[in-house]
Amino acid sequence: MHLSSDVALDLIEGRLAKDEETFWKEHLGVCGDCVKVIDQWRQLRADLRRSQLKSATAEILDTVMEFFPQGDEKEARHPCVEATVVFDTFRDGTVANARGAVAVARQLVLRAEDFDIHIKIWGVPDHRQMLGQLLPRGTAKFVGTARFHLLQNGERLETATIDEIGEFHFTDLPEGDLSLQIDLPNLTVVGALNVREAQ
Repeated sequence: MHLSSDVALDLIEGRLAKDEETFWKEHLGVCGDCVKVIDQWRQLRADLRRSQLKSATAEILDTVMEFFPQGDEKEARHPCVEATVVFDTFRDGTVANARGAVAVARQLVLRAEDFDIHIKIWGVPDHRQMLGQLLPRGTAKFVGTARFHLLQNGERLETATIDEIGEFHFTDLPEGDLSLQIDLPNLTVVGALNVREAQ
């Protein structure tokens, strides 16, 4: 067993756990090959610190940039559409408590262009879950490829992929305003919802 480049750098910069650091220091006491490797990395690190690094000239940068394809900045990656809530059991108490039954799960339907997103939210305040299904309108086929992202305040909390019947599942929904982003091959769908206790 010999030092890899990653381990050598971590050892030099003190990022290894104590027991791992002790192991490699003992190993360096008996392995001349690893001593040479670590000495080379130490020398490189010292040279980089001592050298007067300068920015590349504009001419060099222009030459380098010729190797990389330049995309059209005006070109849109994918169109983005908004999904709106068209049904929510929290808004319609008669549906939520039909025939005197207490609703155990909140159900929503979001609609965007050619898709409906059916959502069910259930659980206790500290452990809510969401099960959803992406259903294309006007066809019996399910969407083959989609990624779902749960966001709060612009921060991605959880990501799920679609299964063979268009379903996705999130296991830890926080309370408050959330966004659901659906990345399809040629379209991005964004919908907003609020997770809270029933009023």
